[in-house]
Amino acid sequence: MAPVDDQVEIPIIEKHVGQILADMGDKIQVMDMDTYETFEMEKPKEEDLASKIRPGAEVEYWTIMGRRKIVRVK
Repeated sequence: MAPVDDQVEIPIIEKHVGQILADMGDKIQVMDMDTYETFEMEKPKEEDLASKIRPGAEVEYWTIMGRRKIVRVK
């Protein structure tokens, strides 16, 4: 909570869909389904997500303040 006249920063969350191209241990290679851009990102630490990670799977990932995070495996 803050007074009305205070500036409060709000992070912008961009939601994207991608496809896993390769599993490289602690990192995975993902291709964005809209722009076809490929990039590497960290493998999720959560067991329910990490167990579903495999090449060819579609994932929903969020970009928050320049960092990418997988939130769901389709």
